[in-house]
Amino acid sequence: MSKIRLSILLLSLSSLAACPYSFVLDQNTASPRVSLVSSENRTNLIEAGMILNSQLETALASLGLLSSSEEELPVLRCTLVSSDRERITAAALGQTDRYRLLITVIAELSDRGGTSLWRSRFTDEGTYLEGGQEEDALEEACRAISQQIARTIASLEL
Repeated sequence: MSKIRLSILLLSLSSLAACPYSFVLDQNTASPRVSLVSSENRTNLIEAGMILNSQLETALASLGLLSSSEEELPVLRCTLVSSDRERITAAALGQTDRYRLLITVIAELSDRGGTSLWRSRFTDEGTYLEGGQEEDALEEACRAISQQIARTIASLEL
């Protein structure tokens, strides 16, 4: 490489390294952090509350919304209020049927005093094959709802 090209390259790299410009989140527009309490399960699905808790932790943590400290943060409470099953494929001799599990969750953010800051209802689905259990689709449905809840909380201005 010639000396001119080398000196141009070195000057370019040094000017980039010396540049003070960087991307920094504005403190006022940062997403709210929340603490999570155990979900309440009002359905007949035995492990639904535990699976929803696990998926919520993952979704909130991936967006940087979950706090493990005991600060004065909003508290997220979720309640699984219903689950329904329906067949989604037509009956055929050569195929096994597929079923859809629909679950509905009510999510509520409140302050430490119990005052509600935000509340919403979310419904999503998971699928499973004939011969399977509704619980086989539960993780898929809880993952989808948890991601919806996390994205919604990230967009809130509290």
